[in-house]
Amino acid sequence: MTRPDPAPRPINPQPANHALPSRPNTGAPRATRPRPQYAQRSLIIGLILSFVLIFWTVQLFILMTSLDAYLGHEHRLLWPAALSSLLLAALTLVLVRLIPREPRRD
Repeated sequence: MTRPDPAPRPINPQPANHALPSRPNTGAPRATRPRPQYAQRSLIIGLILSFVLIFWTVQLFILMTSLDAYLGHEHRLLWPAALSSLLLAALTLVLVRLIPREPRRD
């Protein structure tokens, strides 16, 4: 004769005090990007610096054009030239900030 178990065992012996995840982990694991190699990083930095050089050249052309317009008393050209020069300066600043200060050690 078998006697019945007096108390049923709990299914989950751990208390439910743990934090619930904000997002259920049902998908595939995230793929990590490989770090760029030295040649790839130097190519990216070279491209950034060439764009900076192009932007500075265009800014110099805008400066010469606006000085010529100022000396020729064509004042309606000065505000668009100043705004486009400020836009190019902001783009150049963003590109320069993308360049790392110290090279990564692999």
